[in-house]
Amino acid sequence: MHLKYFYSFLFLISLTFLSNFSAQNGLNSNLSNEEIEKKIDKYNNDPKKLWELINFYIKKSKVERNDEALFYAYRYASISSTYPLNLKYADSALVIGKKSDIKKILLDAYLNRGNINMSEEFYQKALDDILIANKLSQESGNNYIFNKTIYYIAQNKLYLGQYEDANKELIICLKFFKDNLQNKTSLGKNYQIYYLYSLMSLIDSNTKLGKSKENEALLKEAFAYIKENKLDQYLPYFITSEGISSYFLKDYNTAISKFSEAIRLYNDQWEHNTEVFYLGLSYWHIGKEKLAIKYLEEIDKHYDKTKKLDPQFRSAYEILIKYYNSIGNKEKQLEYINKLMFLDRSYEKNYKYLYQRIVKEYDTKKLVSEKNRIEKTLENQRIIFISIFIFLLAGFLFFALRIYKEKQTYKKRFEEIIAEQNKLHLKQGNKISNSKENLIKEKFDYDYYNKVPGLNPLFVENILKQLEIFEQENRFLDSQISQRSLSEELGTNSTYFSKIINTYKGKNFTLYINDCRLDYIIGHLQNDIKYINMDVKELASIAGFSSTENFSDNFRRKFNLKPSVFIKMMKDKL
Repeated sequence: MHLKYFYSFLFLISLTFLSNFSAQNGLNSNLSNEEIEKKIDKYNNDPKKLWELINFYIKKSKVERNDEALFYAYRYASISSTYPLNLKYADSALVIGKKSDIKKILLDAYLNRGNINMSEEFYQKALDDILIANKLSQESGNNYIFNKTIYYIAQNKLYLGQYEDANKELIICLKFFKDNLQNKTSLGKNYQIYYLYSLMSLIDSNTKLGKSKENEALLKEAFAYIKENKLDQYLPYFITSEGISSYFLKDYNTAISKFSEAIRLYNDQWEHNTEVFYLGLSYWHIGKEKLAIKYLEEIDKHYDKTKKLDPQFRSAYEILIKYYNSIGNKEKQLEYINKLMFLDRSYEKNYKYLYQRIVKEYDTKKLVSEKNRIEKTLENQRIIFISIFIFLLAGFLFFALRIYKEKQTYKKRFEEIIAEQNKLHLKQGNKISNSKENLIKEKFDYDYYNKVPGLNPLFVENILKQLEIFEQENRFLDSQISQRSLSEELGTNSTYFSKIINTYKGKNFTLYINDCRLDYIIGHLQNDIKYINMDVKELASIAGFSSTENFSDNFRRKFNLKPSVFIKMMKDKL
């Protein structure tokens, strides 16, 4: 009976938490799951509101112990995240799917993870998941999921350049979702979204196949539906489709107008590389070369950041090569030649079918020839700068002397740290060994414990003695420790605890914990050779720091020395 009451109590607490969470975020806790999903779809261009809803959905589903709703909440989280978090949420959704007795959840889970893998260019994994979903949907007779699998298979084929096959499959998908638009959104089902997605992809495949006439009717249908159903969040996607169609019809000014309008309407934080790319191409074709290069170099920045680039953007590098050749910038020209050659090798390996269809102004033979010519030119230029080498050598000697002096400074600081730590450990050792005797013999130091106004000295003494135990047990190594959690454990609140720490430790809580961790690591570096052979990342993890950077920053703050330098000097000391 007692256990029953305990669980009831926990449930009430959970409901209270959920109610408070929803109130804080301006959400109605009485929202149905279908209503939550509608709101999530509405805010897909507003990341802040989107994640408030998703987190609310996850918490609500857990409180209600509704596996079906929790699955869909995780699915929304996966499609709204970036790598690797999107795959983690997709895996969580699949775990719920396997656990649930509801078959449609399991097959939808495989489909969702397949889609995520496809977006990250893990095509084999994507295909494996999508085919499982396709098979399960056929076995279950779930036409909704079956057509979703057909849609994603078509998307995969679009990425791989199999436009004709993708086009046929998208026509089938579009018809199914269009015929079922009268079915209202329900938990995990949204015919409307996949109707619009199918429209977008079919327009895309038509463009790539040169079917401009077909797109006129589809775009008219899309805009009419968006207006009728007040789905303005989808408007910029179809405006972009209009712009692409205009581009391939060589109506570059209209294309520029459409892409600019789409970017303005998105009003979100996501990268819109398609619009940026086609703006660059359009400006190039109307002779505004500098403006074109500005946009196309944004594509290059995206590649530098992600080390991935959709094959459709390949021609950006051809134009960049051509432009920098025209202004005589050989270094930039060579940079983009090398990048394009690297991309081509990747495309040929991962996009064999698509790569064959790409119209290339610079093929491999031409790129190699141009690369060799530029390298020869640059080599000749280097001969002119031999005298600069002499100057650099002198500079090297100067810096070598500077480094030597710096090493001497490091050595002195290292010895000071060792001496300080030895004193600290000796003091701590004496303190521990005499602790029982001190408890008996020492007179209570009222003045010492009466430094925090408004706090009972006995209370302060108790907190400080508990902190001593906390330090002796090395519990500061817990990466999850916080001022709030520790203050509650010690029987006080965060405000009083903060005052005690600042008064008696001479620093805030964060610095106190970090300094304890650093002293711990220094002690082990002095006394245990296995720690000396660890890298900075491992030491940071052992000490409970959230990142290597955080560990290094705090180490330099406290000791005025890089951890890597300290470790090296410890090794040299052995």
